[in-house]
Amino acid sequence: MKKSYLLFSIVFLLLNSCDKSDFIEEVANSEEDVIAAKSTASNKSFMVVSKSETLSKELLSSVKKYGEIIRTIPEIGILVVKPSNANFENEVANLDDVKSVIPDLTVDWIEPVDVDPFANPISIGSDEPYFFYQWGMDAIDAPEAWNVGYQGENAKVFILDSGIDAEHPDLASNLNTELSASFVEGEDWNIQPGFYFNHGTHVAGIIAAADNSFGVIGVAPKSEIVAVKVLSEFTGSGPFSGINAGIVYAANNGADVINMSLGTTLNKDGKFYDEEGNLTAKIPSKYIQEIIYAQQRAIDYAFKKGVTIITSAGNSGMNGDGNGSTIVLPADLNNVISVSATAPLNWALDTSTNLDELASYSNYGNSLVDLAAPGGDFDSPYSFYYYDMVLSTISNGWSWSAGTSMASPHVAGVAALIIGKNGGEMNPHEVEKKLFETADKIDKNNSAYYGYGRVNAFKAVTE
Repeated sequence: MKKSYLLFSIVFLLLNSCDKSDFIEEVANSEEDVIAAKSTASNKSFMVVSKSETLSKELLSSVKKYGEIIRTIPEIGILVVKPSNANFENEVANLDDVKSVIPDLTVDWIEPVDVDPFANPISIGSDEPYFFYQWGMDAIDAPEAWNVGYQGENAKVFILDSGIDAEHPDLASNLNTELSASFVEGEDWNIQPGFYFNHGTHVAGIIAAADNSFGVIGVAPKSEIVAVKVLSEFTGSGPFSGINAGIVYAANNGADVINMSLGTTLNKDGKFYDEEGNLTAKIPSKYIQEIIYAQQRAIDYAFKKGVTIITSAGNSGMNGDGNGSTIVLPADLNNVISVSATAPLNWALDTSTNLDELASYSNYGNSLVDLAAPGGDFDSPYSFYYYDMVLSTISNGWSWSAGTSMASPHVAGVAALIIGKNGGEMNPHEVEKKLFETADKIDKNNSAYYGYGRVNAFKAVTE
């Protein structure tokens, strides 16, 4: 039976049910990360980080005496272990080739902000292409890049996120199902069927929704995408080891680009707070430094394998400059391109309005932001504020959403266009250089809001 696909915007990350009536109800969703990550599994398992960035047989044999090895990442010298005794940490930390033993924290990497729905449904029609509403494509001159023959052929983008709807008609033709994989226990990379907002599916559509006269179109509509599930589709959370393993998996399986529309902000003193600012947990500050070190190992491994890594700058409205007490992961790491979000204000009233305002929620800072791209916003006082957001694919349909999570895939798509133009292989240093040199200088060359500028697809493939 053929599925019915509708254009639908939603207020929650997940919907329990949906009435697919003759009209199109429109409400909105935006996503925001929390300033301090919340630990939900600090004592269930540990990451064991070797000194040598390899895993010797001797080390494996020794660690097995103290617990069950549940994951190995030999390329970067990391084990994930479930301890079998209370002295696990001290015993393993004293082994010759062990650099550190760290709680494998599970934290929130994506978090929605609820927006009130309104009761003015409009009828668009489920079979009408929605390109008109994709102001972000115009902002980065994507159609001009397509028109000169560049659509991302031969480029492979791995999407580290909360899974993808494998049957979505805008995504299925570009999705490599054989390489797609899950690093989330108990969850398949192909999300559960149903009509709801899925973060990874929305991101995938921005990158590579097909040019098929149906629905929306992605920045690189002929690029190949691979789903690497590292976050639960139900909670948006995941352990650090899963992120690290997903990065290495992508690098080992031919990724040209990794998109990580995810992030968490850690306090370097090891304190964790809830959304009301109440202290919920504290770990030794040395753990935070070792968590940073382990993730940088994974990033560096992929970068050396020729992967361009794009990530979101975060949605806390935070100035990343001069804030030495926190770190945004992975955006603050070396060898990643961190992206802030831009948006129009009241686009529905005037489609010629400025599309490059910094989004109200976007993190910024010269030390944090490398590039800017369309991420959408929800700051308009009018009921049609959702048109200022980014329209893309969700499970069984399409939806508006906003966040630096939507900005990052715009840059990943342009990176795919650049790599595709160069035959499918390109050094990430060269990709980065091209992205930076061809970005539109919205402010100054390296501003706190826009980095080197707002990405420009047409210039990236013609200059």
